[in-house]
Amino acid sequence: MSLFKVKEWWSNNKVLESTPPPGIQGAGCLKVDRFQSHTDSDCILIAEEYILKIYKPTIGNDLSDLLLEVQLDNVILHIETGKFIGVTDDRQIIILHPLCYCIYQLEKKEGHTNAGDQNSLKLVIKHQFTRKSYTLVCGPFGNMKTRDLICIQALDGSLSFFDQETFLFMCIFNDVIIPGPVCYIASCDSFVIGKSTWILEIYSYQQLREFSEVSLRQNKKNIPQWIYNAGEEVTLVQAVQTSTNFSTVLALGERYLYCFQDNGLMKYMLKFDYMPICFYAYLIGWYYEPNSRLLVMVVSEDAKLYVYESTTLLWSCDLLENTIAITRCFIKSLPGGIVTLSSKGVVTISYLGTEPDLNCNTAPVMNDVVDPKQVQTELEAVEEELQRILDYNGGDDQTSEVVQTIKIKADVGKPTQNLFQEYLNENQEALHLIMCPVVVILSCENPQIVQNIQITYVCYSPFTCSESTISLDNVNATEIIESQVFLSNDAEISEMKVEILFTITDNVGKIVVLSKIILLPLSLYCTPTKTETGKSMKINIHTNRPNVHFGKIFTDFSIEELCNAENAEDITMVYRSTKKTVTIRAQDGHYIFEADDFPEMRALLEHFIINLTDHFRRMDDKDFKLEIIVNRDLFKQILFKFLKYVEYHAKERTTLKSFEDELNILQKQFTVIQKRLLVQYGSLPPGNCDSLEFLMQDTHERIVNCVSEIIKCRKIIRSAGSLLTTMGRLIIYIFDQTSLESFKVKLVAETLCLESLYDDYQEWEEAVTQSLSYIVNKIFNNTEKDKEKLAPVTEQGILSHINLKRFMKQLRLVLEKLYTEAYEGDTHGKNENKENSITRIEEFVEVL
Repeated sequence: MSLFKVKEWWSNNKVLESTPPPGIQGAGCLKVDRFQSHTDSDCILIAEEYILKIYKPTIGNDLSDLLLEVQLDNVILHIETGKFIGVTDDRQIIILHPLCYCIYQLEKKEGHTNAGDQNSLKLVIKHQFTRKSYTLVCGPFGNMKTRDLICIQALDGSLSFFDQETFLFMCIFNDVIIPGPVCYIASCDSFVIGKSTWILEIYSYQQLREFSEVSLRQNKKNIPQWIYNAGEEVTLVQAVQTSTNFSTVLALGERYLYCFQDNGLMKYMLKFDYMPICFYAYLIGWYYEPNSRLLVMVVSEDAKLYVYESTTLLWSCDLLENTIAITRCFIKSLPGGIVTLSSKGVVTISYLGTEPDLNCNTAPVMNDVVDPKQVQTELEAVEEELQRILDYNGGDDQTSEVVQTIKIKADVGKPTQNLFQEYLNENQEALHLIMCPVVVILSCENPQIVQNIQITYVCYSPFTCSESTISLDNVNATEIIESQVFLSNDAEISEMKVEILFTITDNVGKIVVLSKIILLPLSLYCTPTKTETGKSMKINIHTNRPNVHFGKIFTDFSIEELCNAENAEDITMVYRSTKKTVTIRAQDGHYIFEADDFPEMRALLEHFIINLTDHFRRMDDKDFKLEIIVNRDLFKQILFKFLKYVEYHAKERTTLKSFEDELNILQKQFTVIQKRLLVQYGSLPPGNCDSLEFLMQDTHERIVNCVSEIIKCRKIIRSAGSLLTTMGRLIIYIFDQTSLESFKVKLVAETLCLESLYDDYQEWEEAVTQSLSYIVNKIFNNTEKDKEKLAPVTEQGILSHINLKRFMKQLRLVLEKLYTEAYEGDTHGKNENKENSITRIEEFVEVL
């Protein structure tokens, strides 16, 4: 048995990753419903902190299923749908915030161009209250026929009832310490309330209305219709109407699933041999049919899905992610899809099948009878449409007109010192922040054909742009936009360029993307200093022309600043952020770069080569040639350092994973102690809580220490990732300066995907593994002996010891083959003696 995946959407943020219990909060972030503006398929609503996303899934290769994405002013706690306004038949969306709820209408405006329809959210009602909310329930309370009412549960367990924006009444429960699940049963107009004392109580709406806050002040006791003591925490409650007069109430505990009739009669109780996380019950057939079946989907802690009918297990399969919420949806051509929301923010639509298919994006094959005449008619219509598109070139003319109309100039100004200061790390050393202006000049001859221009600045750590995105809605004939780039941390400098993307939308809705790349000035991140000697790492650059004075290469500094060194042919640069130095020596047509480690050379080496090449181009010297001298010994050192950084990065990630696992265990332990304390506090008389309080304080202290270690470890991983990126780009840049085939250099550069290492995303090893294995076996001409050495990666994680060794061996073989092809005329590398070769192999044994 398997689970077919139809659609998958990734979110930028993790959805309520550490909020217990996951079932309640996960269900509040996921909602499936159908609206009048989109009647052919269900819409999926996802809450992600401040952002609401609405998807309309389709089976096919559409570019996007996202209908709408909107950022709200406050955190989203819960989303529901219903008919809250009687003047319209369409359903509305209600969003719960900590101190208010908002009701929106989803509106659809048909588009007049190929850009498609436009969807928007119209705010209908916004109502604020004083008690901080936890969750909400909506339904036709009191057998309301025209619209749904709203019930909001506060953090103190009280229930507040509203009709649109009118407050009705409030119920306060004295035996609720923390809020629990609340469920409305429409068939009997009752509420199931989960108490913090592990008790389920059911009250009718009329009861709650009579025993409101006014009645409680008169010391009247609120007696429920029936009570069930589960003996464990109940995380989720759901009601499903299973007959004309009755509904079935299902409650999920820590180890049991309880099934009742709405009158309190227990149907069955199912015990699990796993830890359940969430569940969803649904009816096959209509509730008024005698042969309708009630099925329950349960998700376990180890990411498995179980489907039950009563106490019988019908189906089980593995899910793709650890799931915190599950429900069903109906797509136009796929009834009964399964929607899951993972703890990492991945929303997946799947369906159950028995024949696994690795191509998850392919639409299921329907065994319907097809009329050949109908197929031929459709093909002819498609051919006519394609021919019409080919004959009409108006779109291309429009695009070319936009490109010709807009002229873009981008340049950097001279770095200036900012007025405020920033402190670096623990040294508390004041650093005057240096800002570099980036100026963009847009000239538009015909502004009427341009609707909007969005400018996006892309720069890499440690550089940061003051404004990452600028939007121009009204474009004039000439626009001058200025932004600032500055150093934000002490990471190694791996890229000195800023890419500027221009997303241009014309007056008919078509989009054109242009880009400009500019080089940041050296004075932004470096400054001359006193000459230093005794550096251990060296790289030689050989040219066919006499040495050029450093003043003509490093034009960001004056000759007086560069001549402060003791020797005019030597210059030392120091980085502003890391305080590391690099010395450059000029000797008889050679330039020697010296540093304590190779990553420091990356920025200065590329800047030096670009400016030196540009100098001879201005001199109109077409015979100028440059070569980076890398013999086999030097390449072994560079490769050894790179693999060391890969190993260092992987080990720190493993350490972080161990801390995160420990935090997960401590969090569950803290939750269990908290539950026990709640039971002790809620009992009459209260029990002895000294031992539990001691355990809670000790667990809390361990959680704080573990979180502190995770923060430190993440900082170390970011630093290791910066070193890895800088070293990898240095290797790729060296290969790019050789006569090596550009296709292979670009292929390896794309395979290493060093741009994928961000501050919060460090899963570099997983991203490189598969593509690297393909290159080793397919691109390079490996012998059978080489292929035997590279055993396939096992099912263990890439950070495991054996897989990391194989991964690094693949890296080493690929880069060594590139070096052999680039420097095959290196006689020194061919005449190495056997003793030195054995020594270098021993060095790599330490890494691998």
